[in-house]
Amino acid sequence: MKKGKLVVIEGIYGSGKLAVNLAEKLRNALTSQGKEVYEIDSPDSGRAMLMGAQDLDCGWRYGLFRADFFYELASRARACSVIRDELQSGKIVLCKNFTLSSIAYARIKGHDWFREDLNCLEAGARGLNFGGEVSPDLTIYLDLDPAVAIEKLESRIEGFFTPDDIHQQAACFKEELSKLPKEKVGIISAAKSDEDIAAEALALIAKIV
Repeated sequence: MKKGKLVVIEGIYGSGKLAVNLAEKLRNALTSQGKEVYEIDSPDSGRAMLMGAQDLDCGWRYGLFRADFFYELASRARACSVIRDELQSGKIVLCKNFTLSSIAYARIKGHDWFREDLNCLEAGARGLNFGGEVSPDLTIYLDLDPAVAIEKLESRIEGFFTPDDIHQQAACFKEELSKLPKEKVGIISAAKSDEDIAAEALALIAKIV
């Protein structure tokens, strides 16, 4: 059986609804083409705050890691376990948020471990040296203007992120995307209509399936 493909949808805070709409349109379109599709999320570090665990510190030889780091690793490992199985069955997996979101979150939170330790441990969570590393065949980045994102988010970011954080997050995404193989990256302007975004994304997916 031909192995499936992992398509990751990334974007800054404020692009969540766009990502959900895109995933739905892609799922419907690909299914209508006779392809099997599986959709999944790879939860971000906000989970620790939602669970009230944001004040738990864990020792590490490079300093202290907030609990959100370990929740993210555990969530990523679980998501990749599912993704790996679905890929083996030949499905196209649509995943909202992945490694780049983790890097951007660590950067805007000012964590000094996001390079060496996040890279190594997050890769382990994705299965490197533990049954096969899961990595995207295609990363679709929804390029939303940070100013527009801030307007969309309004007061929801208060106490969590600042407008400067959103600008920094966007810059981090662009920097990390530039390091990936060009044939595995698609940057789509979020200013386009949902239909045009989906059409462009489908054209990108068609190149890898």
